[in-house]
Amino acid sequence: MDVCGTALRVENADTMPAPAWVTGRLAAEPALSRFVYNTIFKRSSTYMTAVMIVATATGIGYDYTMNAMWDWKNKGKLWKDIKDNYSEE
Repeated sequence: MDVCGTALRVENADTMPAPAWVTGRLAAEPALSRFVYNTIFKRSSTYMTAVMIVATATGIGYDYTMNAMWDWKNKGKLWKDIKDNYSEE
């Protein structure tokens, strides 16, 4: 728009090529990303629920992995491995 509020006319608007960043944004959106956006990211309540679920699952998985590594590294030294040596008769 110019100073008077009228729209400026671009002479070669139909023949000018679009920049690469515009062409990329106009590309068709993949169905998976559209589904994820509409089901998780669109509303903040579902987004925060997803964050809590992923954080809880990650914490449980990390805890399980670290306990398994600890048991593997200390095999033969833990009570569950040697309690049969001290059984009551």
